[in-house]
Amino acid sequence: MSGGAFTVTFTGQRERLQSLTYLEREQLPFAAALTLTRTAQEVEKGLVDEMSSVFDRPTRATLNSLFIQPATKQRMEASVWIKDGRSATASGGLVGREGAWGKGRAASSWLTPQVFGRARSEKGFEKLLARVGALDSGRYAVPGDDQPLDQYGNLGRGRLNKILSGARLFGEEGYKANATDSDRSTRKGNTRYFVIRKGRRPIGIAERLSRGKGSRNSIRMALVFVKQPTYSRAFDFFGVSERIAKDQLPVQFELAIAQALATRRR
Repeated sequence: MSGGAFTVTFTGQRERLQSLTYLEREQLPFAAALTLTRTAQEVEKGLVDEMSSVFDRPTRATLNSLFIQPATKQRMEASVWIKDGRSATASGGLVGREGAWGKGRAASSWLTPQVFGRARSEKGFEKLLARVGALDSGRYAVPGDDQPLDQYGNLGRGRLNKILSGARLFGEEGYKANATDSDRSTRKGNTRYFVIRKGRRPIGIAERLSRGKGSRNSIRMALVFVKQPTYSRAFDFFGVSERIAKDQLPVQFELAIAQALATRRR
């Protein structure tokens, strides 16, 4: 588990603990673990609501990106954090609202920059561009103006593949995906894309736009190569977690004590 996780403990509950009856104290280990885990679950719900509010059309993967490490009688704390591909399964956490984290980039790679504020990590297709010499070291690719974006505000995988194929940028392992000079590729518009340079330095991938019969073609930028993008702290993960935990901890404790007393062995 990442060291940056939000942890729920019984800090600040001393007076309530001192007021417990004998029977309540007898059930305390069970009730305490239940309280901490349920409070962490409420924190997770609140964080998902916060992501829906602060992010523009967050993806399903983003909304399902949190995991919980539950409390036990031996470990009196519960944690909430962002899945990193290892943490959820390694910690025995409750991984996600829809099961274990799937394949692909770990959620932490794009969400932790929104929590702490930092430079964006390199994407897979940018590594491909660098391997074939189309992207200089330290440069990153962002969609050009007027590019059709998907429902989440990103350049869709299908369109991205079309751009890379049209510019013939797939490496040897993917050479069959590159566009050719065939009539079929031309009809599909796959040959319109090319790497545009300023001097010898590649500055992006451009798309040829036909202006009609007898007129010269113009271009628009499909991808623009820029300095490393940085994120500000858009997601107040710890502030939201702290507020929810403070509100929910005493509520969940009373519910857990009641459940423990109702289900105890006589």
